[in-house]
Amino acid sequence: MKRVIIVSVDGGGTHTTAITVDSTGKILGKGTGGPANHVLAPIEVVKASLRDAIGGAITAAGVQPSDVTLIAGDTAGIGYLREGAEYVEGIISESFPGVPVYLVGDMVAGFFGALYHEWGVVATAGTGSSIYGRTEKGEGLQAGGWGHILGDEGSAYDIAVGGLRAAARAYDGRAAPTTLTGAFPKHFGLADMIGVAITIYVDKTMTRDRIAEAARVVADEASRGDAVARSVMDGAGRELALGVITVARNLGIAPDKMEVSWSGSVFQAGDVIIGSFSEAVLKQYPAARIKPPLMPAVGGGVRIACERLGWDYESMKDKLIRGLS
Repeated sequence: MKRVIIVSVDGGGTHTTAITVDSTGKILGKGTGGPANHVLAPIEVVKASLRDAIGGAITAAGVQPSDVTLIAGDTAGIGYLREGAEYVEGIISESFPGVPVYLVGDMVAGFFGALYHEWGVVATAGTGSSIYGRTEKGEGLQAGGWGHILGDEGSAYDIAVGGLRAAARAYDGRAAPTTLTGAFPKHFGLADMIGVAITIYVDKTMTRDRIAEAARVVADEASRGDAVARSVMDGAGRELALGVITVARNLGIAPDKMEVSWSGSVFQAGDVIIGSFSEAVLKQYPAARIKPPLMPAVGGGVRIACERLGWDYESMKDKLIRGLS
C-alpha cells in the first residue's frame, strides 16, 4: 500500500533543503543541495540541487519515490503568483517521474512557515530578498525580489557588497576604519583587501552566491561592536522594514491586524538585523505584532502541501515545529 508521505523542498539562491514528512507531522528524513534559483543559476546546477535535496530526503526516510504523495514547497526565482513554477516543477518531475509537484515562490512559503495566521507581512532575506503580505481575505502582494542588480536590498548579497565597499573605502583611508578590512581577507583566505578585490574580479568561481556568503562576516563584526559593520546591518534591516511597510500600506492592512515576521538566513544574525528591522516597522506601525517565525520556509511548504491534499495541518503543526526547531 502506498505510504502517506510528502516531501517539502525549499530551494534558495545558495542552498536547498528538503524534508520528508508523514501525515502526523513527523519528519522522517532530510536532504540538502546547492543553488536552486532557475533564473540566476545554471540549469544543470538547479537540476542537481533539487535532485540531491529531494532524493536525499526520500532516501533518509527509508522510502521510495513511489511512496510520495506530493512534492511541494518553493524555489527562489518563482514569483508570488507562481510565475515560473511550471518550469521548475518540470525539472523536478524529470528526476521523480509520476510524483505530483506543486511549487510557489520562496516568499510565499516563507510567509506560511513564519506566521500562525494567514495574514500579515513577512520579510524573506537569504541570498536575495523579497517581501510578501496577505490580507484576511487572501489578497497577496510582493515587494522587492528584483534580483541583485536591480534590488535585493537587505539580502545577504546586498550586505556583503555593502561591507566590501566599506572595507575598500577604509583601506584607502577614504572612510572610517573598520575591522572588516582584516575580516574579509581572513574569510577568503587572502592576505589583504587588494587580494580580495583581485579574487572577486578574476576568479570565475567567485559567484554571486559565494559573495553573498560573506554577509556573515559583516554580521559577525557588527556583533563584535564594529560601527561600520553595524551601520551596514542597520541599513539592511531598515530596507527590509521599508518593504514590509510598503506592502502593508498597499494592501490596506489595518494597524491592529499587522502581524510581522521574517524568513531566511540573513535573520540568523540575530539582533544586529532584527533590531533595526523591528524598530523601523514599529515607527510606522506601533501596534504591529513582530514575532519570530514559527518555522522556516520548508515548514511553510508542508503547510501548503496539506492545503493541496486536504490534510489536517493543525493536527500536524506542533510535531512539525518541534522537528524543525
